[in-house]
Amino acid sequence: MAKEYNGRLVDIALASSTSKIKKEFDNIFEGSEEENNKTRRRWIWELIQNASDCTPKGKTININLDIDENRIIFGHDGMPFTYNNLQDLITQVSTKQESEEELTGKFGTGFMSTFLLSKIVEIKGTFVRNNGTSANMNFIINRTERDYNGIKEQTIEMLDKLEELDIGGDETLTSNTTKFIYNIERSTQNSKEAVEQGAKDLLETIPYLLVFNKNIQSINYNGKCYEKAESKTYPGYNNLTLIKIKTTYKSNVSTQILSYFSENNVQIACPVELNKDSTLMFFKPLSNNMPKLFCDFPLIGTEDFAFPIVVNSALFGVTEDRDAIRDGNKENRNLLEEAISLYKSLIEVCSKNTFTRNEFNICIFPKRQYTGLQQYCYNQIFNYISKKPLIRVNNPKVNDERKPYLNEAGDFEVYLPKTKKEKNSNIFWKLISDGEYANIPTEESFWGWSKVFNSNYQINFINKLFEGKSVTDFNSTLINGVEAFKWLNRFYSLWIDDEGIEEVIKSAFVPTQYESFNHFNKVYYDDEIRDNLKEILFELKPSWKKQLLNQNIQSFDDYFTENTSKKQNTENFAKLIDDKVNRILVDETSENLDRTTETQSTFNRLNDFFLREKDLSEKLFPKVFPKRMLVSSTKETLRRMAIAEKVERNGIDLDDYLNNHQKIKDILESSDLETEEIRALLKHIVTSTPEMREYFESLLQRSVKNVYENLRYSKKYFVPDTLQEWQDSSHSETIFPAKKESKEIIIVIRPTDNNQIIFYGEEELEVLDSGDYELWTDNGEENGCREITLGELLKTTGITRIPLKKL
Repeated sequence: MAKEYNGRLVDIALASSTSKIKKEFDNIFEGSEEENNKTRRRWIWELIQNASDCTPKGKTININLDIDENRIIFGHDGMPFTYNNLQDLITQVSTKQESEEELTGKFGTGFMSTFLLSKIVEIKGTFVRNNGTSANMNFIINRTERDYNGIKEQTIEMLDKLEELDIGGDETLTSNTTKFIYNIERSTQNSKEAVEQGAKDLLETIPYLLVFNKNIQSINYNGKCYEKAESKTYPGYNNLTLIKIKTTYKSNVSTQILSYFSENNVQIACPVELNKDSTLMFFKPLSNNMPKLFCDFPLIGTEDFAFPIVVNSALFGVTEDRDAIRDGNKENRNLLEEAISLYKSLIEVCSKNTFTRNEFNICIFPKRQYTGLQQYCYNQIFNYISKKPLIRVNNPKVNDERKPYLNEAGDFEVYLPKTKKEKNSNIFWKLISDGEYANIPTEESFWGWSKVFNSNYQINFINKLFEGKSVTDFNSTLINGVEAFKWLNRFYSLWIDDEGIEEVIKSAFVPTQYESFNHFNKVYYDDEIRDNLKEILFELKPSWKKQLLNQNIQSFDDYFTENTSKKQNTENFAKLIDDKVNRILVDETSENLDRTTETQSTFNRLNDFFLREKDLSEKLFPKVFPKRMLVSSTKETLRRMAIAEKVERNGIDLDDYLNNHQKIKDILESSDLETEEIRALLKHIVTSTPEMREYFESLLQRSVKNVYENLRYSKKYFVPDTLQEWQDSSHSETIFPAKKESKEIIIVIRPTDNNQIIFYGEEELEVLDSGDYELWTDNGEENGCREITLGELLKTTGITRIPLKKL
């Protein structure tokens, strides 16, 4: 019965083994792309784990891996295969127990992932028989069959060969190296990818494997040997250790890992580099494919775990596929809390000392949504690093000044430049640095800190600083105005390149010719407007000075080329002046307003333009130019004409005498003008005299005609039948004979434009001194002809007292 019972147990075990192997093969060869990727990355670690399990107590092992186009040879110098080891490998029913010390290969099915490389594995090395003797071994693991019966038959066949190998015999010379050989000459694409990925993972993680795993002394990959070298502890910081991993291949190279470990079997680690004299330590970035969690071996699949650097603990409770730790495991939470405590100690070292650099590399989290234990890790760490003075700020005045990202109130202490186009970030950093507008990281570190924290300083933030400011206010950090406008052109050009002109003009504040900032939508481009006309309009409408873009700004030139409606030119400004001046003249006439000194000063500028640019003025100022004589006040006109008369009467050639203003002043000794005033006036008086004369003649001719028509149709007056006859009989251009009720009288005619009467000739005053005269005026308007009596003159002028001294 016992024999029959044992036979039944063998059948049950064989059936279980076959089912398990078939299930694993289905997972390996029929899984999703994500599952296939995990399998491709597992094979190398299954081999290394099994090798580590073969480490003799109190000793270390060396691992060797050779890969070429035809085969993979994995070997180690640990303990040789025993009967039970080989039986486990064949059946995938592991005899390793949970209670065995320091055995990390707890799941025999892991070895199945290596069949992705080749379905036939050749094992060479020493075999220890059940009787204690040893023999050379060359054993074939054949898994070419995939169906249930085929798998079972191959398993029985291999077990039979194992029995043959275990049959006693003399002990033979043995090798101290166990080798697994995979023929990949005719491998599939999936197998080739598995080989490449496994080799890549190994090279990236070798330094951490050697630091964390006490069993492995060295790993040799294709002739390049990685081994533990010296280590350095930092006495001032408990359990902080720098470990060097030496690479021997042609020339020696060292990789340095900074490790912080606790007495509770938890260790954190990150790559570093020292400068030549070992005074500075630079943190280096982790590879994107670096697993964040190790259980003495990397847990493939934890690359995105919520921890900025690598955490190792042999006590982690891991999933069956060794690609994660169990989230609900209480021990796992305790281990992670210990890891967070170690990490905070490392951050404390960085924040209180100046020998570390590139701290951002140990603060970067994978970008993803976290839950459970990972959410806990993220919150604990991110909140901590946010308020620690880790960021070296760009301050030329203070060496190695460090500030936290946030202050205790949660407000920003450091600003991280942000642009839409990555290529513009460095340019933006330089702009902020030159303008000294905010605390920003040093140039070499701001990219790194932008990966840790969200960039929080956009280009538009600087633009908002301009609102309501003058260029002088803005220029406080730059050398001078020239430098300020250079900076602004760089700023606007960067902004336009980064976000596009249409976005920029929605919010941009730009400097105007008033030296203040105004919103772009309220500003026009100065298309070579003549300076003298700009000055006139600025005086008439000061708001326009805030509406013209400062001519030092060229960043928007392309926009204005395409949007001509946003341009202002000389013609536009002339029209604005023409309308404004004409309105002033009309208001003065209709409201009988006195002209202010300031307005007259502006009108003088316009009159000067008329005198210098007659043809252009006639074109640009259709309303004002025809009545340009009104632009000058009566007093101003008389003064200029008097000066001109003296110049002409004395035969002065102005071109000869402009440089000798003292002689002119002597000629005009009765003038109250200062020398500079006379120079300014004489420069245009000569050219203006014919113009003024022409204007007065046109007014006078109109008035003569209108007065003649008024008298001719009056029953009281008699004048010749035609205007020409009357003019032919005139005493002068303003004095005419007439009869009033059969009595001979004299008619004096003067224009009254601008509501004023101006007498220029002495003959007019002589006529008015006689008794038989009438003063007639005309202002060019309908019913504008009228006689002016002495009483009306006295009432209008307000004269109530007349001195008789000189009569």
